[in-house]
Amino acid sequence: MKSYNTTKELLLNTTIPQETRTYKPITHQQLIDITMESIEQSGFVLDKELYTCCDNGMVATGRYTIKNVADTEMQLEFGWQNSYNKKVSLKVALGTRIMICQNGCVSGDYGAFRKKHMGEVQSFTPAAITEYIKQAGEAFTRIQGERDQMKNIQVSKRQAAEIVGRMFIEEQIIESTQINIISRELQAPTYNYNADPESLWALYQHTTYAMKEVHPTMWMKKHIDVHSFFVNEAGILVNTLNKEITIEEESPFVQLQLFENELG
Repeated sequence: MKSYNTTKELLLNTTIPQETRTYKPITHQQLIDITMESIEQSGFVLDKELYTCCDNGMVATGRYTIKNVADTEMQLEFGWQNSYNKKVSLKVALGTRIMICQNGCVSGDYGAFRKKHMGEVQSFTPAAITEYIKQAGEAFTRIQGERDQMKNIQVSKRQAAEIVGRMFIEEQIIESTQINIISRELQAPTYNYNADPESLWALYQHTTYAMKEVHPTMWMKKHIDVHSFFVNEAGILVNTLNKEITIEEESPFVQLQLFENELG
């Protein structure tokens, strides 16, 4: 797999584009500084920071795992996506990192935002990120509940095939090369996810494992999409098993559609 990992130094040395009437750049440096300050002000302890990029730093993502918001399997993670070439808009999201395999789990809920680089974005961003990070504890608790729900849902080989096929054909979340990886993981898992190998949670982890090297322009959106898909699938499967609950009733696992399909 191709790696897009990079260093903080490369991002800090990437040439910043000139501000225009319609374009207001938020620098990678600003996002790093705001995030670090917000994590500290919120009482969290930083564990690791990871950066990826493409186009020589023009598109970048930052991911920060939190040491003191964790259980035995996963840690809270905060992430942002930014660009200098208008290929993607500024986005932030909360999620988790699975400790054993470093898979990402990104939720697009909890007031996540998407902002084009124009207007008052520069004054909006610091306050928004600070308030957003303060919601991290609630986000982690919610994702814990979603994980535990998925662990309790069994999926047969046929159901797994249908789920993977829908992600590829209907939702276009994954690619054919990722299907091959998921198939191999179903036969011989690389990691023990502390769950039944035939659980929905295990299938979710095989999927995020296959998505480790998604292109930086698509990393956040793809992970939010796949998380929403599996959380929604959990609700549907529970409703199917429990005849007293109808599919028409609102599931507690339905996520908000936060980001538009197009990038930029």
